[in-house]
Amino acid sequence: MLTDLETTLIAVVRRLGAIAVSNPELIAELRQLAQGLLTLTEPPAVTEPEIAEQVVETKAHEELSAELAPPVPPRPSHEPLPSVPGVEVPLGWARRVGVSSADLQLIENRCRLKAEGSRWAATRQRRINENADYYLEIEPADREIIARAKALEDCFLWMNHLSAPTPHDSGLWEDLAGCFDTVAMVVGVLQQVSVDVDKNRNLFEQALDLAAEAQSALRVAVEAVGGRPDNDQDKVFNWLRYTATEHQIFVRRFLRLDDPGDPTKWHDLQERIGGIDAQMEAIRKQGKQKTNLLGKGKYHAHRIMQGRGTEEDWKKVVEAVESLIHAGIPPSNSDIRDMLVPVIDDMPEMEVPPDFQRVLAEIDRYFASQMPLSTQIIREVSGEVQDVVKLFEKKEMVIIGGERRPYAYEALKSAFKLKEVIWISTREHESVEQFEPYVARPDVVAVLLAIRWSSHSYGEVREFCLKHGKLFVRLPGGYNPNQVAHQILLQKGGDGT
Repeated sequence: MLTDLETTLIAVVRRLGAIAVSNPELIAELRQLAQGLLTLTEPPAVTEPEIAEQVVETKAHEELSAELAPPVPPRPSHEPLPSVPGVEVPLGWARRVGVSSADLQLIENRCRLKAEGSRWAATRQRRINENADYYLEIEPADREIIARAKALEDCFLWMNHLSAPTPHDSGLWEDLAGCFDTVAMVVGVLQQVSVDVDKNRNLFEQALDLAAEAQSALRVAVEAVGGRPDNDQDKVFNWLRYTATEHQIFVRRFLRLDDPGDPTKWHDLQERIGGIDAQMEAIRKQGKQKTNLLGKGKYHAHRIMQGRGTEEDWKKVVEAVESLIHAGIPPSNSDIRDMLVPVIDDMPEMEVPPDFQRVLAEIDRYFASQMPLSTQIIREVSGEVQDVVKLFEKKEMVIIGGERRPYAYEALKSAFKLKEVIWISTREHESVEQFEPYVARPDVVAVLLAIRWSSHSYGEVREFCLKHGKLFVRLPGGYNPNQVAHQILLQKGGDGT
């Protein structure tokens, strides 16, 4: 609680400050007085163990010190002071404790306001030099920006304080404002990329490099105008060191005092930061587009799975998948695969675009690497399977197309009591001539072309079958023995005989 004397003293100091803005000589005298008072009250040098014994300043001393301009201290190193219970680390010393990703939004907001404060400092200095009316042209703006600072936690606009430096080159304020804006900009990007570091690893590393450069340039800009170390620059510096260590990322530059950033090149730095922001925006748009397209595809796939699907539903599914691939989603994407796997065996014979064919190839590879689902295990064979056994028992069957699926191989060989299943995987642009020796084998009784998983129709295969008297079967669905038996009997007596 302030005494009447302390309140009166503070009011007098504020009044002197208001008068001094238009009187350079009085400003110099007040600064000299403040310097003298601080010199007289400066405590003797103490060692670290004695720090804890220092007397905590009273509220009156803090408010009075805020009105009188303190001397600009030498810039401390970035190493934090030893932690001593009950002793607050001075402003400007880097404090690793309490700087987390949750603080980034507040740091961004403070830096943006400090950028405004720096520009106002330049304007204020120019108007004072032009003998502008303090109460009409300066004080209202002072009050407005200070009020905004008070609304932000731990926001000290040192550049708008009575103790603020007055550099001879007012252009230094513009560089300082640009550097504060740049730090705010890169901190905003960091908040986006750090949501999922693993997914955005490359952009995250780039953002850390740019943040290091931005905070270093800000430190130099603060020193250039004669300011004391800025608390938000310190916080960004320490967040960077902690985060880089946590994610095992080496930040090559701008984290040492002898490797400073250039405060005059903030325009270029903002352009580079904007490039990362644009990439993040593209990722966000892609994510939204992916969600919408997957939703559309899943709706029509669900209709198909319920038995209500039509050819038009299949066209919609194919269109959705094709659009997803065009949007940059890889053909092996698990969301696309999960949408198609339950219905793929019901897909009718239809012309599909190349990107959808790539998705089918990835699904085929996935099937080849998986154990069969419970629904794929044949517990009861149909009568058609028994009919095929009479034709195929102890014979060989050739399957052309798709990846060899171990469980399907065993199921077909066992169900039809085959001597062997010769499974030939196909690749795009390969010659069909390689298939004829297999078709010509004396024990081969039928050749099944898995049309869904083949990159070509291989019409020549049918000619090989006719030439060597083998049954040719187009296999449009999966490898379930009941389905395969149905297609064999359906097509027997047709093209292949």
